[in-house]
Amino acid sequence: MPFQKNDKNINTKGRTKGVPNKTTSEIKNLLLSVFNDNLNEILSRQTELTLNERLALNKTLLPYIIPNVKQESYSNDLDPSSFNW
Repeated sequence: MPFQKNDKNINTKGRTKGVPNKTTSEIKNLLLSVFNDNLNEILSRQTELTLNERLALNKTLLPYIIPNVKQESYSNDLDPSSFNW
């Protein structure tokens, strides 16, 4: 059955802002439980790793602990010729 214009059963507004995605939150909870189950194993074997392996492990796990920082660009709106030097 194709869509028809002005059908009252079609949600044209979409999901409201700020409502969490259910699938994303379920996946995050699943990953958190898997990580928590393996945390003791990771910590016990950390002493067996070389420095490069420990750094690689930290680099891999860090994005899951600390949120990513978005780089912002700034533009200089001032015209340098307008200054009296």
